[in-house]
Amino acid sequence: MGRHFEHSNHADQHFENRRDRSRSRSPYRPSQSHRHKRRRTESPASRPQVLPFHAPLLSKHDFREYKAIFSLYLDVQKELQLDTLDEREVKGRWKSFVGKWNRGELAEGWYDPSTKKKADHSALTSDLQNHTPQENEEHDVSTRDYCSRAQGNQSDDESEDDEFGPSLPAETRSGKISGPAIPNMQELELAAELRAEEQSLARAELAYSRRVDRKLQKEQLEELVPRADPGSRERQLEKKRLLNATIGGFKEAKEGGEVEVGDSDLMGDDGLEGFKRRKAEMERKKTERELRKEEQLRARRAEREMRLMKAKEKEEKTMEYLKALAKERYG
Repeated sequence: MGRHFEHSNHADQHFENRRDRSRSRSPYRPSQSHRHKRRRTESPASRPQVLPFHAPLLSKHDFREYKAIFSLYLDVQKELQLDTLDEREVKGRWKSFVGKWNRGELAEGWYDPSTKKKADHSALTSDLQNHTPQENEEHDVSTRDYCSRAQGNQSDDESEDDEFGPSLPAETRSGKISGPAIPNMQELELAAELRAEEQSLARAELAYSRRVDRKLQKEQLEELVPRADPGSRERQLEKKRLLNATIGGFKEAKEGGEVEVGDSDLMGDDGLEGFKRRKAEMERKKTERELRKEEQLRARRAEREMRLMKAKEKEEKTMEYLKALAKERYG
């Protein structure tokens, strides 16, 4: 009886060991399966994206509806004007804007419906002020054509900070300052080119008039003292006498005598009056250079002040809009 009980215990223990080994070799692990399943169900990609103010997700076909706020976004965040961009760049930047919008990467102010309403109103007012009814109709047709063939294939690789609230839409600017406008650099360069062209023409006319005058004097001298026929003996003797007189003058100067030099040789054909006139011309040119330099400095200073004033106005409007938005939201 005791031997039978020991054999039974031994068989039971052997069975338990085999079951434990089979369980350890089993490929089925329910805990791991449940863990992987739980990870899949908790994946954020399966959850829908909730944007601020419950704003809708955008697609490439929403360009026309959101064109005004997209233009405002480019003006505030990128300092770009939508009307100055070509079609290829507009497609790329619209695709980047849609991606940031759908991922919720923009500031909350951009998702506020009041921001879109203000942008639409400002764009409509600007179009009515700047275009005729016919131009507005053509602009709408071109916008519809662009929306129909919008195929955004270009990605915007710029990494700029978008965590700034939108500024006020660009509305009617303040009145212009009365008084004469300061010329810019392009106008000054054009004026300098015109002055240079006028001076060149004046010099050419003066040289031509001098040549004509010298030719006329030579003809009058020949009429008073006619020359001998070219190639004749008399003509050769005239040339020889002229050469001897010139050499004799140089000899007298070398021996200590004085050679008379006319004012025309010292100061030009016009004499003292011509010298005074050329001196006055040089002084006038110097004064003109100084005046042009002062004009360029004034133009640069005016452009710098204009840029600073625009930046200050933009910053003030942004702060006023943010204050109004905060007051409207939080009271």
